[in-house]
Amino acid sequence: MNKLNIIHSELAQAIFDACTELKYDISLGDCESTISQAKPEFGDFSSSISFLIAKKYSTNPAQVASKIADKIKVGKKLVKEVKAIGPYVNFTLSDAFLCSVIKDALVEKENIGRFEKNNRKVIIEFPSVNPNKPWHIGHLRNALLGNSISNIYEFYGYNVERQNFINDLGLQVAQSIWGYLTLPRTEEDEKQKFDLLIGKQYVEISKDLAKIENEVRRLMKKLDERDPVTSKTARNICERVVRAQLQTSYNYNIYQDLLIWESDLIGFKLYDTIFKKMLNSGIFVKETEGEKAGCVVVKLDEKEFPSLKSDEKVIVRSDGIPTYTAKDIALAMWKFGLAEGNLKYSVFEKQPNKKSLYTTDLNGRDVKGFGNADMVINIIGVEQSYLQDLIRYIIRKMGYTQADNYIHVAYEHVILPEGHFSGREGTWLGFSADDLFAEGMKRALEEINKRVEKSGIKENEKEKIAKQIVNAAIKFSFLRVSPNKQVVFDWSKALNFTGDSGPYIQYAAVRAKRIMEKTEIKPSISASDLKNYQLNESEREIAKLILLLPSIVEKAAKNYQPNVVADYALSLADTFNKFYETTPVLKASQEEQKIRIAIVSAAYYALVSTLSLLGISVPEKM
Repeated sequence: MNKLNIIHSELAQAIFDACTELKYDISLGDCESTISQAKPEFGDFSSSISFLIAKKYSTNPAQVASKIADKIKVGKKLVKEVKAIGPYVNFTLSDAFLCSVIKDALVEKENIGRFEKNNRKVIIEFPSVNPNKPWHIGHLRNALLGNSISNIYEFYGYNVERQNFINDLGLQVAQSIWGYLTLPRTEEDEKQKFDLLIGKQYVEISKDLAKIENEVRRLMKKLDERDPVTSKTARNICERVVRAQLQTSYNYNIYQDLLIWESDLIGFKLYDTIFKKMLNSGIFVKETEGEKAGCVVVKLDEKEFPSLKSDEKVIVRSDGIPTYTAKDIALAMWKFGLAEGNLKYSVFEKQPNKKSLYTTDLNGRDVKGFGNADMVINIIGVEQSYLQDLIRYIIRKMGYTQADNYIHVAYEHVILPEGHFSGREGTWLGFSADDLFAEGMKRALEEINKRVEKSGIKENEKEKIAKQIVNAAIKFSFLRVSPNKQVVFDWSKALNFTGDSGPYIQYAAVRAKRIMEKTEIKPSISASDLKNYQLNESEREIAKLILLLPSIVEKAAKNYQPNVVADYALSLADTFNKFYETTPVLKASQEEQKIRIAIVSAAYYALVSTLSLLGISVPEKM
């Protein structure tokens, strides 16, 4: 039980006991539900219980609050003051309790706020970019959200499986394969990163798709029929693209567990077995007349899908070919362990984090542990919301309660100043995730060179530190925005070392670490240290923020919002910097220094822990 829960529990009990003594008929649950953080000028926590009582007994809430405050009995180790201000009962935590928060942080270190393992598994799918282009900055937002939400759920106690679905049988991919096999290439073309080369060719052929339509359709037919030579050639090209995309992923320190290939799911006949289960569920109907004659459809509830022109959705076309919707339902069912038959796997490559990245493989081997999730989270653009709602609806109609744990994290895209960009039109050129990273490295190195004398950064350290700063700048700028809002990226804000940025938070952590390195006093704190010491405002604020970290993680996990963590990290950095500016540490007396080093260390560990949830590391120097 974390300390915040202890506070809520003990304060609720104290309020309930006071109400009982005053003959107010109120439940313990009511008491707990009214507790929240107080405005700083009033205390640390407050209760609005007086409003419930005043309404029930037709009396003045301020008078009720005053009576309750007078009757409350709560241990001085937890609370040093209880007072009524207007209709609220306010509580100020004791220095002893806040010191116990710091003491715990010194033990837990970078694991501050981490939840115990809960034996539940979540599969998180991202970024699932088609293997015919490099990541543009819209894809990057998907990847950063998926990576951060994965980090948060691991911290929250879940077993996380990070999956990347590769649709290597779609029309766009077939067009790109045709382009690579047909269009001429120069020596300069061959020197390009392979995903960029394929992406540029796709832009070129998209200028006149009608001209190549018949040839592409013939290629798609061979792919659908699993022609051995065509399939092998296509897979090799797609794998080269994916390997190039993974280089982008690794630059952003994003790693995954499994690649799932559309062509393999067909090769394993996974869809066939699940489609039979779907059709036998009783919720699908085969139309016998009209424009959908011969199609298998599902009837939709108009209350859940009010904007649809038709209350039917085609699942299998009249020619017997399942739609993309049917395939997505089947994949979702496999993730939940609702499919019969096993997939086979092989190691695709060893990642820079030393973990093996697995891939589905028709010639692979049995590997236990993939699939069978308790929860499935898909990071997919907001324009796919209808389809994701439909998948959840159909799984629920089939009688599977797992539908309640099928989550779509819908996100708005990143926009350019001149508007949206398109893969087909090539407006992403110059705005790929690789371009963004390269520009960031250039700017970060410039910032490092400005500060090299003060920071002590050596020549052979510059590139590593620049990479850490770039990751912080980009990730924080993307992740601090709620997924349902658009991101407009601005380098002047992203690389601002003086506030509201990832590097600013990194610098606060580096500043804390420097203090820790400059003293031989070991961080330690206990109630006996407080006999002649009173925590100041900024010291109390640091402790209170550390106290809140588990609730921040829980809120971010339950709402699938890394921006909650980003906001918290910024508040913690602001609070630490205020402490740094107002509270001497190294020049303090030995008794004061012992306590303050403990607070500095706790703040450092909390900053490192919080930044890690966003996928940001802390440099040795800045």
